Amino acid sequence: MPDRYRRLIAIFIVFVSTTGLTGCLRNVVPFMQHADYQIKGVENDKDTQEYLNKILQERVAENIDYEEDSPDFDRAETAREQLIAADLLKALKAKGYYDAKVDYMDDKEKSLTGQYEITPGEIYSLSSITIAPEGFHKFLNPEIIKTGEALEAQLVLEAQTNLYDSIQKNKCYFSVNVTHSVILNQETKTADLTYNVTLGPEVKFGPALFKGQESVEESYLRKMVPWKEGDCFRHEKIRNLLNKILATGLFVRAESSLPEAPAPDTRVPVTIQLKERAHRSVKAGVSYYTDEGAGVTLGWEHRNILGSGEKLDIELNISQINQSLKADFTKPYFLRKDQSLEINTALRQQDTDAFEETAFEIGSSLARQIHKRLQANLGVQFSFSEIIDEDDRQTYGLLSFPGGLTYDSRDNTLDPHKGWYLTGDIEPFYDMLGESDPFTKLEAGGRTYLDVGQAPDLVLALRANIGSLVGSDTADIPAVERFYGGGGGSIRGFGYQQVGPFEKGDPTGGRSIVTSSAEFRLKFTDTFGGVAFVDAGSVSENSAPDFDDLAVGAGIGARYYTGFGPLRFDVAVPLNQKDDLDQNYQFYISIGQAF
Repeated sequence: MPDRYRRLIAIFIVFVSTTGLTGCLRNVVPFMQHADYQIKGVENDKDTQEYLNKILQERVAENIDYEEDSPDFDRAETAREQLIAADLLKALKAKGYYDAKVDYMDDKEKSLTGQYEITPGEIYSLSSITIAPEGFHKFLNPEIIKTGEALEAQLVLEAQTNLYDSIQKNKCYFSVNVTHSVILNQETKTADLTYNVTLGPEVKFGPALFKGQESVEESYLRKMVPWKEGDCFRHEKIRNLLNKILATGLFVRAESSLPEAPAPDTRVPVTIQLKERAHRSVKAGVSYYTDEGAGVTLGWEHRNILGSGEKLDIELNISQINQSLKADFTKPYFLRKDQSLEINTALRQQDTDAFEETAFEIGSSLARQIHKRLQANLGVQFSFSEIIDEDDRQTYGLLSFPGGLTYDSRDNTLDPHKGWYLTGDIEPFYDMLGESDPFTKLEAGGRTYLDVGQAPDLVLALRANIGSLVGSDTADIPAVERFYGGGGGSIRGFGYQQVGPFEKGDPTGGRSIVTSSAEFRLKFTDTFGGVAFVDAGSVSENSAPDFDDLAVGAGIGARYYTGFGPLRFDVAVPLNQKDDLDQNYQFYISIGQAF
């Protein structure tokens, strides 16, 4: 093994050791490693068997607070084994086995070893479903629960929630309460299910009253109210309002209160009690990439600078190849409730192997929420820049009109476990100084995240991006707008801008790019995790992407999870195209997942 790889492995081992990852694993994993509990008796019901095994694994994974050679360990182990038996019995009843029995047979010679003998009995089925008072059957979705099916607790509760929501959506009741009762018939192994509906009077919305806000304008809060006075009263709309208010990040608490009874005119005022959080914050971040060097990010943000949720974000980025100072201003509810105005300006300087750039840019855009997860944006951008490319100094005045769509269903932006993130962008450019021909940049990308496997917190993350420049030759497109591959946000294992066309030993960029990544993320504990990944991509001088000359890199990494997101440490090596590289490994340290 080459010395450089030995050094790389040594660095990774030191990192894992100093962060305490190995110690944490020793404290959590040992019981799972040699525990050998078995469940017998439900082999004919695969669904129930998997359900019981999952409960067993979760309970076994819980740590015992004593060493195995401690006299208190046996008592703690026995108590946990009895609790597991009780949990398994509850789970069997939830699956419809109301006559089930659970007997635990302990292996006296070995700790953490035994067998749970299940006698399930017959499964109870639904013989009737009644809703009282009469007339509410039409609100129950018959696809959720039917007579003749097994009496499963999950289906009973799901149907109860569906019934509640359907009544709320179709009627204007001041209060709705849905409960259920079950009568078992042991002789026929059947059950009679009854949903009991209790209703208040039908009413209408009155005014929304806000209390507790200090610096946030009430006119801004009223724009979020999803009803007008006199509209049909629905609790769902109140919940939506509270969620919108909390989503602004301006409040630490938002709670609603209603009068004990509606007014004589059947209108119900809704009082929203608020408590503001601090609207200013500072941020700081550091990163280190082998190819880009050390980086520092400093920022200041005000989320209510004019009193109506306007956000001003100022950020300074300093690294060995890139320095920038930028300010972004966002005005929500601009002309429409579903639209915001964004204004941005920046000063930046870049010094890479491909080019040197000094630039000032300013722009504005409108972002409209088309759907809960779908957003469209359209704007105008102007940049004045001086670029040195292959010893040729040129000045550009680029006017562009960026537009795009974004679909985002991720459950967490910094550490997603499921969902999709899809983008599509088009940006025509026109050089007002005449140095460049008109051209258009097209880009599309997608990411998805999947929970996979039996292990807890095992996520498969996939990413693919494609881009093309059309309308002009490569030499007539400013170097800063061309595509480059390689680096921590692209193809790991290859240096920054080290994938694509070269001339005289320096990258020249291309008119098309395609990249893809696959990454397995495993969380060992609440604090530590690891990843394994493969990245691939290519950059071509043609406007059509070229898949013939793919650069492929792979690696592993560690994650330290904090309240604001994971700290990332990745090590990657190129799997091909190594001959022209300055070094055959790269490592990356930063905040947040790679994608």
